[in-house]
Amino acid sequence: MTEGATTWRLPSWPQTAMDVRAALQPWRQRFSFDRARSLAGWRTSQALLGRRYTQRGLRIVPQATPEPDLATLQARDGRRLVGTLSVRVDGPNGLAADGVFPDEVAALRTQGWRLCEFTRLAVEGEQPSKAVLASLFHLAYLYAHRIKSADLVIMEVHPRHAPFYRRMLGAEVVASGRDNPTVQAPSVLMRVELAHIQEQVRRLGGRPELADTERSLFPLGYAPSEEPMLIERLRAEI
Repeated sequence: MTEGATTWRLPSWPQTAMDVRAALQPWRQRFSFDRARSLAGWRTSQALLGRRYTQRGLRIVPQATPEPDLATLQARDGRRLVGTLSVRVDGPNGLAADGVFPDEVAALRTQGWRLCEFTRLAVEGEQPSKAVLASLFHLAYLYAHRIKSADLVIMEVHPRHAPFYRRMLGAEVVASGRDNPTVQAPSVLMRVELAHIQEQVRRLGGRPELADTERSLFPLGYAPSEEPMLIERLRAEI
């Protein structure tokens, strides 16, 4: 998984919280976030993944049909797909991370964690947009924790991206020094408790005025008051 990037940036924040929220509102109206619900939506996400991974020198084989245990979230600018992130909850078929980090994932299961993984992240463009990423990760958290009752998320990431996930989500490295044959690149395994994400959302979510001082994704995510509506929408799309 690699952190995405996009060509849009939020404006420089005004000084007051009211002005900051007013500045964010047009961005919220411009972009939409939902779950892929059709074969066409799935294939569009796969095309974005293939293009972005190739641009970063990574190998990925697009899949022609949706995986039944994979929930794929999408960010759109009008009708144009600009970002995607998928969530897989642990089950009989296991997780993708079992292929590279089998002992570490098994140990987490033995400890009693209900696992999920965030995977297949790709966002258009070359300049990072924390706001697009914040919305995608917030929806992924809601799906995994509030709907599917997972309590620990794991992620396979390139070593050079590990500091990003540490800063932006509070993730920590579980294991490193492995080659991931799926993308033909080195990989580290990271983890973050979903209770930690829940607490950060309660403390910082929907407070973009803190984005310049709080170096994480959470201020640019949704406010706690918005979560019931988002959960209802995600449930309707399962």
